[in-house]
This record gives sequence, C-alpha cells and structure tokens, in this order.
Amino acid sequence: MVKKALRYTFGFVILALILASIALSRKMLFCVSVVFIIFTIKEYREMFESQNIHIHKFLPEIISIILSYIVIKDMPFYVTPVCVAGIMLSFLITIIKNKKPYIKTTFSTIMAFTCTYCALYIVKLFYFYTDDKFYLIIVYFIAVMLGDYSASKIGPHFKNKLLAPEISPNKTVMGAVSNLVFSCLSCLLLVHYHKINVLDTFLLGTTISVFSQIGDLSVSIIKRDLGIKHSGSLFCDYGGILDRVDSFLFSAPAMYYCLILVTLF
Repeated sequence: MVKKALRYTFGFVILALILASIALSRKMLFCVSVVFIIFTIKEYREMFESQNIHIHKFLPEIISIILSYIVIKDMPFYVTPVCVAGIMLSFLITIIKNKKPYIKTTFSTIMAFTCTYCALYIVKLFYFYTDDKFYLIIVYFIAVMLGDYSASKIGPHFKNKLLAPEISPNKTVMGAVSNLVFSCLSCLLLVHYHKINVLDTFLLGTTISVFSQIGDLSVSIIKRDLGIKHSGSLFCDYGGILDRVDSFLFSAPAMYYCLILVTLF
C-alpha cells in the first residue's frame, strides 16, 4: 500500500508540475522540460550501462535541450539541422573515443534525443490547441490512459493469443483490441464537444491506440534486449519515467498530425 501510494504521489506531483508550467509561462515550461530531460536521459543511460554500453555523456542532453527550446519557441525549420548534427557527432565521438560496441553505442545515443523530440510533441499539442480547444488534449490523455488500463485488465483473461510473446509475454491480442476500442470510445467525446464527425473521431482513436501500443512495445524491446524489467526505480516496483511515458512517445506526434489532418479535411 505504501509503494502504491508513493507511485500515485509521484505521478500527481509530476502532473502538477507540468500543468503549472503550462499555466505560468513558456520559460517555466522550458525549465521543467529541461529537468525532465536530464532525469529521463540519466535513467536511459543507466539502462544501457548495465550492459556495458556507455552512451556519450552530455551529447543527448545538449541535443535534447536544444530541441526542447526549438519546440517551445515554435521554430520547426531548425529541427532537421540539429538532428543531423547530433547524428554526425554521435558517429564521430564513437569513432574518436573508440566506444565499443560501435553500432549500439551510436544508435542508442541517437535514439535518446529522438525519443525526447517525440515526447516534446506533448508540449506542441498544448500550444497547438489552447483556450476553447484545450479539451482535445484532455481527450487525448484520457484515450491513452484508458486504452492502457483496459488492456491491462482485459488482456490477461485471454492469454491464449499473445500479441508479441518474445517482446512482452503479458501483452495479448485481446488486450490490443480492448485498447483500440476504449481509445475510440474516449474520442467519441469529441462529437459532443467539437464539430468532428464520428468517422474522424474513430480515426483519432485508432491513431492514438496504434501508436501508443507501438511506443509501449518499442520500450519493451529495448528492456528485453538489455535484460531488464523496468527502465528505473523512481516509481518503486512500477518502474521509472520511461515505463510511464512509453505510450506517449509516438502517440503524441501521431495525434498532433492527425488533428491537423482532421482540421484541414
């Protein structure tokens, strides 16, 4: 009970920090983003160090902080040159410092700031849909969390068909289906609060469900390959930061562009 209470306390504190930073100013949001980036990459680095893969120090943090600044300042044209520079530096540092294994060290470094950039789309969502459209973001969060919750509760009762047994033995086909169903049902709230037709809401729900599950499986692949159960221990037995945000990594950018598509068409 104490560990469960601690988990929820951490969760509410983190959520409160994010909401407070969004409400106060962009500078505050940038500062909070930087803090999360540092802690998340520290956790990420420790995952790989357990298998003697030493990700370049400071490079992922520097590139990720620059990307955070670009996102918050809304300067998308700088993203590509920063990412390309980061990829080139990753290769160069690996070669110059003779960091073995070369491929895994380079790839894991690049993946660190790539995942950070994907997660920063949550920030873009908050600034893309504000004021009277803020409920779109609330529905997004509800869809992701309700989808995850339904999969964790319904899926285990249908273990005869596993979704990806070699990656995550607890995920089932029925769990994936229930995630899809409840994500779509959550998005139906938009029919009442916004001028989006039922077909578009199902498009949004499907997009959220598919990409949240891809994010979940992607982090599971990394943990499985590294031979660890959790990314960290911040939330005690429930894992670390990456364990909690994996469903948002790819679903946030997917939701962002899907909303643009729905708005345009």
